[in-house]
Amino acid sequence: MSLRAHVIRLTAAAVIATAMLSHPLQPAFSADDTVVAIVNGDKIYKKDVMNALKQLPVKPEDAPKAFPLVLDQVVSEKLIDEASQAAKIEDTPEYKKQLDAVKAQLVKQIYFEKVLSSKVTDAMVKAEYNRFKDQNKGKMEVHARHILVPTKEEAEKVIKDLDGGAKFEDLAKQRSSGPAAQNGGDLGSYMVKEEFIDPDMGAKVVALKAGTYSKEPIKSQFGWHVFKVDDKRERKVPDFDKSVDDAIRQKLSQVAVADLVKSLKAKADIKTFDMDGKPVVETGNAAQQLEQKEASDKKPAKADKKAPKADKAADDKASDDKDDADDSDKKAE
Repeated sequence: MSLRAHVIRLTAAAVIATAMLSHPLQPAFSADDTVVAIVNGDKIYKKDVMNALKQLPVKPEDAPKAFPLVLDQVVSEKLIDEASQAAKIEDTPEYKKQLDAVKAQLVKQIYFEKVLSSKVTDAMVKAEYNRFKDQNKGKMEVHARHILVPTKEEAEKVIKDLDGGAKFEDLAKQRSSGPAAQNGGDLGSYMVKEEFIDPDMGAKVVALKAGTYSKEPIKSQFGWHVFKVDDKRERKVPDFDKSVDDAIRQKLSQVAVADLVKSLKAKADIKTFDMDGKPVVETGNAAQQLEQKEASDKKPAKADKKAPKADKAADDKASDDKDDADDSDKKAE
């Protein structure tokens, strides 16, 4: 791409950014109050153009060539500003509505930043990295494939065919119901045992030697699996660089926001309704009701425990009634 095309493509965004934010100029770009254009009586200074130019990926030695192109864009933006002001856009309902939305979003953004400032600190990020490093140091990870079938019998048939010389990738494409089937069962990334859907399953897969497959079907909530390990190695923990720092901050931020929302819900009085307007949660604390329901679902039903006694009492009564009826019949005879 030519310098001209590159600058034209990027300058408009740079001009807008310059209008919103004021940055000190880099030493490579000198700035002064030299007038470089006059638009309808308003002066445009060299420093205005240089600030816009600074936003572009332009080498210092190319600045003189790019300068007139950027100046033209600055002039264009100036004319657009004047036209929008003359149109009294700020008085329109559309402007006020969007401005309110931007303000609301900005309020939430600053609120989150204030919350996260105490929840995601440099010390917390480093502690999370050290925890991850300690947990993964020396662990073995595998690059594996799998074949997923509905029944144990089908999985045993897969193993029998593999023993007979069938190619794992071909059987995966032909028989596996998992999304990785089209890739020959390839699960993609290297994984330690805890990263499998079931750690017990992961332990069995990681225990395999590279180039071997499981000789017994492995069950999961999705069906029956046969695994093959293509490669096996000791997990290398990445050095603590900027990319790792950013990833950890993002993770901690997500946890902090989730905890914040949970806390807000716990304190709130929430009523929800379905699509027909019927109450889903009639009243009270929605978060507590959800937790109570989850706890209730985990407890064995008391009615089930008492049911056998009730059934036995009913059976005893029925038996007594039958004996009384037999006695009556005998007396009648």
